[in-house]
Amino acid sequence: MPGRAHVMAGEALRWYLTRARHPLKDYLVGHYWRVFARCGAWVRYDGDGVLHVRLGDYVQQRIFLDGLYERSLVEWMRGALGRHDVFWDVGANVGAVSVVAARLGARVVAFEPDPRSRRWLERNLRANHLTKVTVVPDALGDRERTASLYQSDRTNTGRSSLDPSRAGRGGTVPTRVLRADTFAARHPDLAPTVMKIDVEGAEHLVLRGAVEVLRDGRLHTVIYEDRIEGGGAPANLDAARHLEAAGFAIEPFARSDAHADDGQMNFIARRVTEPR
Repeated sequence: MPGRAHVMAGEALRWYLTRARHPLKDYLVGHYWRVFARCGAWVRYDGDGVLHVRLGDYVQQRIFLDGLYERSLVEWMRGALGRHDVFWDVGANVGAVSVVAARLGARVVAFEPDPRSRRWLERNLRANHLTKVTVVPDALGDRERTASLYQSDRTNTGRSSLDPSRAGRGGTVPTRVLRADTFAARHPDLAPTVMKIDVEGAEHLVLRGAVEVLRDGRLHTVIYEDRIEGGGAPANLDAARHLEAAGFAIEPFARSDAHADDGQMNFIARRVTEPR
């Protein structure tokens, strides 16, 4: 676990890379970036919390440089989540969202099938002394099975996916796939009130396996990633159909990554009617 010296060292490196000004800085950073990219650093996160990040991984690098990743989502959570909520973080990665949700007092279920990201997720939860978090080493999908998780390379581990069309250069690992309905039935005290789904193109499969979860009146908000069409509509009609049939209204929320013009958007679905 990080001591004060570890966090101070990480913050000093953060200050140097983001704020220091001297004539040789660009040369030194550029020339030695491979060394920086291998660095793991403890930095302050979400107030007095901490997070362990690796500069060579894109999402973790953005956390290091910007302080937060998906700032709009985090700010929404700060105004919406509390001790009464059960927050499902589907595609938890290294825990940037789970840590915030748990620090707000919500009960968190973090689904992360990639063993590389899960190790960092568990480390970050322990470092923040967060005990109201259940880490599930499985993926969510439309049916119970064992599948291949296509791992992205180490430059962006958040891109791992069950979708073979998004196969990266990190190889494959066998992964158990659960239906959300099955998990919720086995653990009724962990049925969600809020879900965040970011699973690199397989969001509709998660929702296909969540028929009863979506119909459960306790669930009031789903935030999920999708490509945005002209007019601001989500591109994945299958995902939208499942949400709308369960009584949710969908609208664009915020860009998934403020630094990337990749057409990806977080959509927010709020319950407005009883399920059909």
